[in-house]
Amino acid sequence: MSDHPMTEDAVIAMFQVPLAKYRAFFENAIGKEALASGPDFQSWLNTQNGKTLKEAIEAYHNPSQDKSMADILSEKRFDIISGPDKAFIAAFDKEIAALGYGFGGEIGSGFCWGRYMIIYSKVGAKAKKVAARIYIRDDQIVLRLFLNQIDKHRDYIERAPKHIKRAFLKGQHDCGCKPRKENCRFRKAYTIDGKAIEKCSGGAFEFQQPDLEKLPDYMGLLAKFYPVKKAKA
Repeated sequence: MSDHPMTEDAVIAMFQVPLAKYRAFFENAIGKEALASGPDFQSWLNTQNGKTLKEAIEAYHNPSQDKSMADILSEKRFDIISGPDKAFIAAFDKEIAALGYGFGGEIGSGFCWGRYMIIYSKVGAKAKKVAARIYIRDDQIVLRLFLNQIDKHRDYIERAPKHIKRAFLKGQHDCGCKPRKENCRFRKAYTIDGKAIEKCSGGAFEFQQPDLEKLPDYMGLLAKFYPVKKAKA
């Protein structure tokens, strides 16, 4: 694609076309000064992955922050998502918003984790603390939760349904340092059912093909790790 001329019907494919080529196109279409005064170009372009260049130009002039998740998922680039998966994403978005986390109104590239990715971080916080991601792949979605201090919630996890507890047991994203690195900052060490477990934080706590039936269990787990703080009287 990088050798072909840029037309408004071309689909944005991050990392397949040089960033400089995209920048040159948008500088011509939007204006060099306007582009320079706007958001960071690479970060913005990432949120347009999968759109046509024409759609991206329209999005630049009309930011989508006010769009609902359902509106965004209705875009043609998300036709790869099944109806049940779209329903789960929309419902999860509503539930996690009640905990104070949002996706910022944009869905960007999934990099090495999938075609697209939804990132949920604390709304209004200066430091973007990520609580969850949804990876959108060609054939499925994956829910990943970012959880720390596992031992603190050991009792809850040990009593959780199998599809929740499974993510904390050995077999998925176990620490694979060879040779074993001491004090590895990516290692999550904890104990479940009396067994010492070590996971790599690079991919721990993924839930494959989440669905609406299991949504209350995912949210119950998130609420344990990310409780809503009560306002001081």
